[in-house]
Amino acid sequence: MIYRNDRGQFITEKQAIAGDLTFFISEWKRWALEAFRKGDRAEGKRCLDEMRDCRQKLNALTA
Repeated sequence: MIYRNDRGQFITEKQAIAGDLTFFISEWKRWALEAFRKGDRAEGKRCLDEMRDCRQKLNALTA
């Protein structure tokens, strides 16, 4: 399957998944920091765990 990135360029499925995972990592980090600032350690830890999971998937994809 052929995908397009945000600039309209053709990319592979692997590149599309890597881009999505990179975005998810940044979002999970943002949500974790927000939870820690609010004092919700449990939610912050959950978000960090999700972020680590995305990083592992990205590393496995690019390895």
